[in-house]
Amino acid sequence: MHHVTKVHFGPLLAEVRTKVDSKRPLLRYLVDKREGLRNIHPKELLSSDFSCLHSPYSLPDLSDAVELILSFAKAGKKILLYGDRDSDGVSSTCLLAFFLKSHKEFSNINLEVMVSSESDPYGLCKEALVKIKKVKPDLLVTLDFGSSQADEIEELTNTGIQVIVLDHHEVPVRIPTNCALVNPRRTDSIYPEKKICTAVLSFKLVSAILFRLSDEYGRVYVKTEVEEGSEKTSLVYFRNGIKIKEESLLSFSLDEKSIRPYPEDFVTPIPVDTERKLFFYQCSQIPDFFSSLEEETDLAGIGTITDMMPLIGENRHFVKLALNSLTKLYAGDKKRKGLSELLKELKLSPQGVTTKDLGWSIGPVLNSAGRMGKTEEAVSLLLSETATDAKTKAKQLLSINEERKERTKRNMDRVERYFARKPERTTKEIVFCYEPDMEPGVSGIVATRMVDTYKKPAIFLAPDNGDARGSIRSYDKENVLELLESLSHHFLHFGGHPEAGGFSIQIDKIPAFEAELYDAAGKWLAQDKERENTHSIETDFTVLTEEMGERLLKEWKDLEPFGQGNPDIKLAIRNAKAIHLTPLSGGKHVRFHLIGSGSLKYMIWNKGEEFQKFMSGHGSFDLVGSLEENFYQGRTTLQFIVEWFGIAAENSTQSN
Repeated sequence: MHHVTKVHFGPLLAEVRTKVDSKRPLLRYLVDKREGLRNIHPKELLSSDFSCLHSPYSLPDLSDAVELILSFAKAGKKILLYGDRDSDGVSSTCLLAFFLKSHKEFSNINLEVMVSSESDPYGLCKEALVKIKKVKPDLLVTLDFGSSQADEIEELTNTGIQVIVLDHHEVPVRIPTNCALVNPRRTDSIYPEKKICTAVLSFKLVSAILFRLSDEYGRVYVKTEVEEGSEKTSLVYFRNGIKIKEESLLSFSLDEKSIRPYPEDFVTPIPVDTERKLFFYQCSQIPDFFSSLEEETDLAGIGTITDMMPLIGENRHFVKLALNSLTKLYAGDKKRKGLSELLKELKLSPQGVTTKDLGWSIGPVLNSAGRMGKTEEAVSLLLSETATDAKTKAKQLLSINEERKERTKRNMDRVERYFARKPERTTKEIVFCYEPDMEPGVSGIVATRMVDTYKKPAIFLAPDNGDARGSIRSYDKENVLELLESLSHHFLHFGGHPEAGGFSIQIDKIPAFEAELYDAAGKWLAQDKERENTHSIETDFTVLTEEMGERLLKEWKDLEPFGQGNPDIKLAIRNAKAIHLTPLSGGKHVRFHLIGSGSLKYMIWNKGEEFQKFMSGHGSFDLVGSLEENFYQGRTTLQFIVEWFGIAAENSTQSN
């Protein structure tokens, strides 16, 4: 609610319905506004199936990774999967492990699964290297880290361990040698998507293994294409779902009879490009291919949401496929015992699993284990083999999540007291908080809430096993890794994404780090020429109170899933008047109704007291927020979540 200096009000619904020539004018208007959606074929926008997915074989080193796993599994050599502790790391590790443990091709596999614990620094730290060497694997697969750790990987390969890295983090100039580095961010990657999570990479590896085991693997197809702007034709060749150069055919030792014609008459339910169409066609020729993969979408979708990947392109399809699969799982139609019992314990709506469930229920519970130093509990649940065992472990995981919530609450109370004593620290370019009594494991959550409160990049530090662990979160479009790089001489380790990073530091070095931080942050932010000094809110529509309701929500339901890159629809209401105001949680939150919008509930979280104070001096007000369905105690209701309230001039405001 704080620091908003400008509100841009979207058009009235009536204006859009009048001006936009479409059977569904509101949906058409929203799609055209969103860069990641506007050029998608309408059928691909509204539906998702396996034809929408790209061939995994365009990922760098993916073929090498497949051959390594098949050969080591067949030879009975030890394979170690080592994943990161966050939800994406756990999801990607368990997705691959579940497949390898359950597929008949790997019935005799010598497989071990490990994940990092909260006490370990990120990635292949010295503690991780000790654990790996103790296991003595012949093949190591790291999941969700490894791209930036060339020295450590080469230390392992020098001992005779083969290494596969599945990772989606930034790739440095120097990458590991003598290993299969499967990362879409590599400069030599021809994969159409760059921002996909590691759980999706695990899915890609699994689908590539299934394809490799089929007769379709290695087959070459040829298509005659007419060159644009002329009548000339050319031959285009494909292998494993990707285009190849004609000269590369020589290396395959093929004669003309073995090259198959492109299946021109094959029709996909959703119109897609030639490469995706061919790969889908080839996969459809493989018995049980899609039924084997359907369940694998579950964890790929969870990883996509929890790692905040942009919900456009392929990510959008993975989440939609995951929601369909999880809904079947919830209804008892699937074999994943652990995930099934977790859904039951969470008491989600029987009408179907939603994106909100992934981001606010399932994901945080899986993440909580890593935050509380008990990552193995999440892995153990997801790999459970009996319903009884899974039910017990699901309850344990929910208990761990409750502990995480309490720890977060205690830390937030300390943060509030910290800044109440030292308000001058909130005036800096970046807000920083460290005290010796802070508790570890939830630094990312606390840093995010600091950003929400102070509308600036934020760093939160807490003591952890003799050192300190910190998280940094961006406020706008700043790349936090650039700031961490400039201060890296203070750290034991650091890493992360442009929007969110983490680091470890010796406690006695914290004062020197903080002393240098503010000047470094000033220079860092000054380099961003486009950074605005004001915080503005852009709304999609301005809505009359009587227009609010389920009918309106259905107008853009097909735009789901909402998230990064495809945000929820933001609505503005002008000159609203509140009635039936009800304080909740001692006034921390508040629920109310608006005159004219019937029984629809409006909710304000964490700013209840401010709203009541504001209401005492104003008869009417403007507000911004989103409509959403809420399932609670067996009932689904519609509510409006308020993001901002205040008195706004046209396209500008003084905030509250």
